[in-house]
Amino acid sequence: MNDAPLVKSRFLIGACVLLSACAMGSGAPADADVNGAYGAYLAARYADAKGDSAAASQFYGLALREDPDNAALVQPAFMAALLSGSNLAVALAPDMQGNSLAALLRGDAAVQAGDYAGAAQIYASLPPDQLTQLIQPILLAWCQAGQGDVQGALSRLRPLGADGPFGPVYTLNAALIADVAGDTKDAAPLYASLGGAQPDLRLAEILASWEARSGQPQAADAVLAQLMSAHPDLALAFPGLQAQIANKVVSTPAQGIAEAYLTIAGALGAPGHAQLQIAFLQLALQLRPDFSAARLLLAGAQDQAAPPATQPSTAQSELALATLKPIPPTDPLYGPAALQEADQLASLGRTDDAVAILKNLIQANPGDPDLPQIAGDTLREAGQFQPAITYYDQALADLGTPLPQAAWQLLFDRGICEDELGNWAAAEPDLVAARNLAPNQPYVLNYLAYSWALRGEHLAEARQMLTQAVSLDPNDGAVIDSLGYADLRAHQTGTALALLTQAVELDPDDAEVNAHLGDAFWAAGQKLQANYQWQRALALGPDAKLRAEITSELRADF
Repeated sequence: MNDAPLVKSRFLIGACVLLSACAMGSGAPADADVNGAYGAYLAARYADAKGDSAAASQFYGLALREDPDNAALVQPAFMAALLSGSNLAVALAPDMQGNSLAALLRGDAAVQAGDYAGAAQIYASLPPDQLTQLIQPILLAWCQAGQGDVQGALSRLRPLGADGPFGPVYTLNAALIADVAGDTKDAAPLYASLGGAQPDLRLAEILASWEARSGQPQAADAVLAQLMSAHPDLALAFPGLQAQIANKVVSTPAQGIAEAYLTIAGALGAPGHAQLQIAFLQLALQLRPDFSAARLLLAGAQDQAAPPATQPSTAQSELALATLKPIPPTDPLYGPAALQEADQLASLGRTDDAVAILKNLIQANPGDPDLPQIAGDTLREAGQFQPAITYYDQALADLGTPLPQAAWQLLFDRGICEDELGNWAAAEPDLVAARNLAPNQPYVLNYLAYSWALRGEHLAEARQMLTQAVSLDPNDGAVIDSLGYADLRAHQTGTALALLTQAVELDPDDAEVNAHLGDAFWAAGQKLQANYQWQRALALGPDAKLRAEITSELRADF
């Protein structure tokens, strides 16, 4: 069976450390009246279930306007508003006593108003949970710095710099506080102590900025080069980052607190923390709406907030698109954001819109083979094979000659498109070339060998290739199906029947695999079993071509 996986791109920003966090609960009205408020509440719950926090926030707001005295509505309304970035969260925060996120939001509002003393009072009273205890010293230190007590802020954070895995975060914030205050004497050794940390986007930006402003342009370039080496997905951001290398990354206490929230959010990437991660990113954006790094991570979190083993809902993808939209073309992170936007559009079936974005990126970054490859993959997934080939051609041309080993994927993908268009004369050389570059790639071995078996060509070599593919990926039902089918074409019915039975056990819901087992039963003279297996294959929703083949076999049985 031809099994051609699609390579999808995802762009996420890492954090300095990992930590665990406490999940926040959510309530529900116990005895809402059956009126306009109840209808709005039900609509909000439905939107919540679909992952549409924006709609949920609107409906909860409507329910509260209809029933303002229903205290049980406040907590779910607050959470939906915070997750969607709605201003309703700010309005509800004073009513959420004892809620850590609401307290953070109130403290942030005081920071934005320049009331650092008031903010410090709120941050100091945060409920004592694991997560707030980690971030509380940073928040209080920035409030001290905002009041002009820079040395007090540094004294608060310095002792924590060696305190477990979160220590580098305290050190980084101490360095930023000194830097914002123009205290280069204290900032220099703090930044220097972070030089060996694992590179991530924000740390690299901050350290490169410091080196550039300290008269060390080569050291600044080296920091960005290390970032690109560790995170190739950010390569499109390199020119913009380099152009703005001498600008301060953090200039105010509010921006410093937003950085702290981003760090916490980056550490909350484990399953089960999606809502909390989104909440901290929204807190960061409340303080700094132009925070493109937070927008990139938030869009990824919104897209991945679906339950395990399920695809993101349309609402979640639309939320991610709305999060990315404010990032302007002048922003250094516009390129990675545009790629993420194209990925979201493709997931929504808006292939032409996705390719339009990719086309603009290709024009702005000539010679980059990754961009036309992504465009080709997007079109191939949408079944637009001829235009996909054009982009694969461009990507291969950008790679030059001789082709590197990694070009096997492009040749393989182009070969699939050519095969889908019925042009086997063009597809076969591409697939053979892909095999030559990647002789141990099971997908290539499987596709080429199965294609030969379908045509009754090179059966001995095809079976040898498929045996190799099975040894490389012994639990892939598609590969085992191909080997069984090759045996069936070579009239080795007994081994074919055993292999195809195994393939169905591994992929019981694959129509083609079930149809092949029916073929094997028929070849073995077991007509009743063949009929059953073909009927099962039809029930699994095969494509039009396979449906026609199965129907023809069933008719031949009568």
